[in-house]
Amino acid sequence: MTNLNNNTVSVINTVNNSVEATINVGDYPAGIAFAGTNAYVTNANSNTVTVINTINNNVIGTINVGEHPSGIAVAGTNAYVVNINSNTVTVINTINNNVIGTINVGKNPAGIAVAGTNAYVTNANSNTVTVINTINNNVIGTINVGEYPTGIAVAGTKAFVCNANSNSVTVINTINNNIIGTINVGEYPASIAVIGNEAHVTNLNSNTITVINTINNNVIATTPARSLPVPTGHCVCAIPVPKPPCPTCPCPTCPEVPKCPTANFSSKPIYAVKFTDMSKGATKWYWTFGDGTNSSERNPLHVYARPGSYRVNLTVSNENCTDFKSSIVNVCPQVSKANNTQVPPGDSAPIY
Repeated sequence: MTNLNNNTVSVINTVNNSVEATINVGDYPAGIAFAGTNAYVTNANSNTVTVINTINNNVIGTINVGEHPSGIAVAGTNAYVVNINSNTVTVINTINNNVIGTINVGKNPAGIAVAGTNAYVTNANSNTVTVINTINNNVIGTINVGEYPTGIAVAGTKAFVCNANSNSVTVINTINNNIIGTINVGEYPASIAVIGNEAHVTNLNSNTITVINTINNNVIATTPARSLPVPTGHCVCAIPVPKPPCPTCPCPTCPEVPKCPTANFSSKPIYAVKFTDMSKGATKWYWTFGDGTNSSERNPLHVYARPGSYRVNLTVSNENCTDFKSSIVNVCPQVSKANNTQVPPGDSAPIY
């Protein structure tokens, strides 16, 4: 188990759940994976991977990788390290612990999972998943998913991708790399783990865990998550940030997670009448609409608050004199849009 705050790895005896050893590794150990008798630990702030012999719990090597390594997964004899700030994946040969390749992926790769001969990398700020063929280490596809994908896990022939800003999980068929479903979960799903036929999704902002049946992709439960204390000197942010330089230093301000707008609108019926002036020789106009409002436009469009009969007065003038005309306008309740109906003196302007 990696200890982010202490720069160590704890070795736990799974028979009696006791800590057998504590191993010093790099700065801010974030991820761990196993290949044969070795454990590979990504050190996010050291830009390295520590190699531990799991037989004697000794550190047997340190490998330089990209910037801010986080997720790691093993496929065959290779370990694939996700470098968040380098937008790359480093490939390590686990037989001799040499770096044998660097693969360009999307922006801010966050998570990785292996299915068959493919590795699936979530690119948080590209809203995509990069598919890597682990036999030749070539990128063979890019899949558009939800917004800000982070955690990913594989169950059978499916990959489940957490979309943190979309509050959803995208389901990918790993045989043909097609999307076969989108599942709504809690707010800001960040990580996922598969246990048997269930995928457990942690929703950070909802403080809940969504349980998904991986056979039919249905949500079968939502349970509250237990709040855990944040260790001294450790900062928890949706976007990874370095820890403070000392245990008592305050955490830096977390980077703001990009948010998309949410479309919404409301509507209500309106009762609009378009008035068309038919006066002769006028240069000024003054309308009163019978509901306490007025206008000096020549051809005003007026919206009434409710249907009914209204007395509309039009006063026109020029440099010589003034004239006046009054008419009753019937505003019908079944009207939904205004009509450019001319209003001769004495006639009404119904709305159709």
